Amino acid sequence: MRRVALPRSIAHPGRLAPALATAAAITLAAAASGLLHPLSLVITIGGSLAVARATFSRERIRGTWRTLQAALAPAPDLEALVTTLRDLARVHRMEGPRALERAAGTVEDGFLRRAILLGIESLDADGEELTRRLTGEARTQLADIEAARQVLVTLGKLFPAFGLIGTLLGLALLMRRLGGGDVAAIGPGLAIAVLTTLYGAVLSNVVALPLATRLQSHLASESLRLEMIIEGAVLVQRLEYPSRVERVLRAYTGRPQIEARARRRPVLLTDRAA
Repeated sequence: MRRVALPRSIAHPGRLAPALATAAAITLAAAASGLLHPLSLVITIGGSLAVARATFSRERIRGTWRTLQAALAPAPDLEALVTTLRDLARVHRMEGPRALERAAGTVEDGFLRRAILLGIESLDADGEELTRRLTGEARTQLADIEAARQVLVTLGKLFPAFGLIGTLLGLALLMRRLGGGDVAAIGPGLAIAVLTTLYGAVLSNVVALPLATRLQSHLASESLRLEMIIEGAVLVQRLEYPSRVERVLRAYTGRPQIEARARRRPVLLTDRAA
């Protein structure tokens, strides 16, 4: 049996180390400059997280963290996806379902592997049953991403709200101390009033809302990837020619087949001329 080399992985694990290092550096700089106020942080962050925890389930919040890791990872390689499905179609046509099942086991993308295996098990030659099942699973995955985005959007609204609440608390404390004639206590109340507003604005506009926008982009790219997998799995099940599978999937990437091959082998014409 001729072995076909398939890409081992299409998705890459998320890496949050650079973002965490940047956050740690900002925290240290704030502490060194005197802008780190523990009580203001507790009001802004603690209050927002408490309301978010009351609004969303624990599993949803954990799922948001996992989804965010996937969104911060490098974008999926659609060219590798096209190549994988083309090679799977070649295996299915030349060596049959058993070889296709073994080849699918070498693919690390869970949705792609399940789509191919479901296609082998399906008795519907037109692929309608396979399309319905895969579409349902894809919608569930996309709904999870949208739910994670809603968590971040909610936090983007809660951070400024609790910043304003902290400001009002600081002003109330300031007024009470002024009424008692304690001029030395003006500083702490004024610090709470100013810094909670600052923390709320920074956490909302620098952290939560940009991450929500990143999840929106991740939702669009993941929707395209899942649609390509569903289309490709149906074509593989129908025993379509590998060239047709590649041509159909290439339309999703917006890159013609000839152009894509030229990009993979830029020295081909030079080699021939030599």
